[in-house]
Amino acid sequence: MASDLDRRDALIQPAQQASIKKLLPTTEGKPIMAWSPNGRQPPMRNAVCVCVDCHMLVPGLFVLEAARTRRTTPANYDIVLVTTGPTDVTDIHRRWLSERGIKLRDDFDLSSLQTIDIAERRLTKATLLKLLLAETLADCYDRILYLDADLTIHDELTPIFSLDTKDSPLAAVPNVPLWTDRNWKQQQSDYAHFRALGMTEPYRFVNTGVMLIDVGKWNRDDVGARALDFIRRNPTICRLPDEDALNAILDGHLAQMSPVWNMRSHLWSQREVREIVQPVIIHYAGPNKPWRRFRRRKRLFAHRSAYRLYKEFVAGTPWPTWLADQWSARDLWDNLVFEMRQVTREIRPKTAVRRRAARRALLNVFRHYCTVSAFADVEQDIVRRDGARLRLSKSNGQQARSDRPRTGPTID
Repeated sequence: MASDLDRRDALIQPAQQASIKKLLPTTEGKPIMAWSPNGRQPPMRNAVCVCVDCHMLVPGLFVLEAARTRRTTPANYDIVLVTTGPTDVTDIHRRWLSERGIKLRDDFDLSSLQTIDIAERRLTKATLLKLLLAETLADCYDRILYLDADLTIHDELTPIFSLDTKDSPLAAVPNVPLWTDRNWKQQQSDYAHFRALGMTEPYRFVNTGVMLIDVGKWNRDDVGARALDFIRRNPTICRLPDEDALNAILDGHLAQMSPVWNMRSHLWSQREVREIVQPVIIHYAGPNKPWRRFRRRKRLFAHRSAYRLYKEFVAGTPWPTWLADQWSARDLWDNLVFEMRQVTREIRPKTAVRRRAARRALLNVFRHYCTVSAFADVEQDIVRRDGARLRLSKSNGQQARSDRPRTGPTID
């Protein structure tokens, strides 16, 4: 019986067949069909990529394993770990990756990063690897979903690869509308920073922890090289170098995705928000990471569900004690002291009133944002909007997973 590929080839001119087959990933010499979920777009080579160095290796593996287990079929996308060099991983790590079919790329040319200084102490050159993905992997993939290593995945990633970014080189989730929980002085500081970056109002500053990259358009516009050049010329204003540089050179000219694909953890901690968005990805941006159970200036019971996910993950790996090594008795003590101070402040009547008012204001702005904003994934029925509620659409051939909670993943 003729396969789907054979029947398709019969409709294509012979001169075109060879070039089309070159674009398809192969298994044992046979092309794999990698159509988008709606079946209307041509075959595409997709990849989910995480970029790390040795310090963030285990969190990166955690994210990639989640992407693998949520993937309905290997034909949907490749899973790729990018490191700053061969010494970032050991033979044990390589074996673990190979057993799961996760590709390792430790051969990126980092010469363009050598002259760049990063002011933020907690960041390393690994944060700039995302700017090299499209150029380095252009011969391998047409679309790349870049993911930071500090997030959790709660549903299938495949639908986002069918997003049409129009003429934009990437799609991402904006930050600015969600910063209403910052006080007036902090907001004015943010706006001054956007102006220093050369951005224009209305500011559409996006978080680059989750990006859908159209490789051809990215390289057409020379986005990576332009971003690196901006960082070199403006080291003092690039607090988050990759994010600031991309926002500066694109200035909002990108496809806007809904918070379904990059739900900030501090928002998701609000119970009312869980009735508005059912996220595929929750992002733990900032210094408080889910794998550090206790830490100074972290709420005592924050990130418990995410911590349990990490606990389950490391239990089945060659490094089962890694999670326990991420905090010390001093971290626990500092955490307890901070929690006591916060509770003491919160029980003060005036403080409690202000917090409730701020929480209501944040919720109202977020609900309005989810209701009226023009999200590309909503317009293309990748994400469904029911009033103010956003959730992954099933019209793209995606079926609800039996293990997905009705109200989405929990965070506390």
